[in-house]
Amino acid sequence: MPLTEIINCSLAHGIVPDQLKSAKVVPIFKKGEKDSLANYRPISVLPYFAKFLEKVMYDRLSSYVNKANLIHPSQHGFQTGHSTFMALLDMEEKISKAIDNNEYSIGIFIDLAKAFDTVDHSILLKKMSNFGIRGLQLKWFQSYLSERTQKVLCNGSLSPLGHITYGVPQGSNLGPLLFLLYINDLANVSTILHFILFADDTNIFYSNRSCTSLMEIVNIELTLISKWFVANRLTLNVEKTNFINFKSHRKIKPINLALTLEGSIIRQVDSTKFLGVFLDQHLSWKTHINYISQKIAKNIGIISRISYLLPKTIRLNLYYSLILPYLNYCNLIWASNYESRLHKLTILQKKAIRLIQGASRDAHTAPIFRDLNLLNLKQIRNLQIGEFIYRFEHKLLPASFAGYFTLGSQIHSHFTRRASSYRPAKARTNTREFSIRATGPLLWNSIPLEIRLSKTRHEFKKRLRCFLVQE
Repeated sequence: MPLTEIINCSLAHGIVPDQLKSAKVVPIFKKGEKDSLANYRPISVLPYFAKFLEKVMYDRLSSYVNKANLIHPSQHGFQTGHSTFMALLDMEEKISKAIDNNEYSIGIFIDLAKAFDTVDHSILLKKMSNFGIRGLQLKWFQSYLSERTQKVLCNGSLSPLGHITYGVPQGSNLGPLLFLLYINDLANVSTILHFILFADDTNIFYSNRSCTSLMEIVNIELTLISKWFVANRLTLNVEKTNFINFKSHRKIKPINLALTLEGSIIRQVDSTKFLGVFLDQHLSWKTHINYISQKIAKNIGIISRISYLLPKTIRLNLYYSLILPYLNYCNLIWASNYESRLHKLTILQKKAIRLIQGASRDAHTAPIFRDLNLLNLKQIRNLQIGEFIYRFEHKLLPASFAGYFTLGSQIHSHFTRRASSYRPAKARTNTREFSIRATGPLLWNSIPLEIRLSKTRHEFKKRLRCFLVQE
């Protein structure tokens, strides 16, 4: 085939045809003021045949990167087997452990201005060479990054053709992986701070018994990070960068001390949004629960106004699209909580399924959940935690989760009935007790053995879901 010949010729000579490097950029609105250009994401629509060429090279590069374990363990973005909830789980683990140890902890949420669009090509190529990508392969990537052009389509108008000297194209197959390689050494800048990364979403964590010492150490380490940003020509978005002092409810609020990065003062907040979930200073998840409660209540109102016009199947589809995603997303993290904090969501979910079923306002909901084959809020949490531990037991999780849970046999050598059961992490505070390392083993050990012994992840999830629905 001609396309096969073009791809093979490109790989054999290390040259990417100029016609495959011309993009049409479509600005996609994210959030905020629509008149602000900063609130739009530039997505590159590339030539159809370029996708095939990029996919071939992506498979080769990705295979090499995975075999050599090049990507830092703290990076959870754009990788098979990783997810946003894993980055949040990493953060919850660090914060809850610090609170349990009666320590102050700090989370710095860094936002980089147009990170994908400001990647320096010469720096990227040097880093790729250091990773062992050299010779013909490096020549191919040099050709891929050079002489790129684009036009911007906005409101039906097309801009003149412009040349691109920086950045990796968003919307391409290779762009995300190249960006991960570019930002990979950020986590090595400090040996004291703990990094949690999801592509360009960067969180830095540190804890200490003394709030004053904590802030002093973090400020010193931030100077190293600032130098890294300068060296890699990445710019901090000061308005969207902030930090939280995480602490127990019982701790007296410490004196506010300033953190600075790249000469700019970082704003201190009581809560912030990270990867779609709101974290608050006490790790209570109240802000997030209130946020999704408002979203769900609004959508229930929409369904309610038109429900009399729709059959049950359509109402159920609306539940799946307008309500369930809010209850599902990272549920295993924030839904491990007091019943009183989740009460609002529980009431809203019951109201929604009565509406879907066409039942009265005071109808008992347990039979409705079973009839619609739906899980309630607690059951969704149990399903997600069960699936996570199944993946852990079968070594289907990223290497950073190795040793996350401990078997009884790993604690003592003598045989007991609990030797093959997972042991919950010790918890002094309720915050730590709600963490998955404390609640997960208890849940897993309560799942019937025949379900836990499922041969595949799909089979396990299906059987556990059926078990939970019938509870």
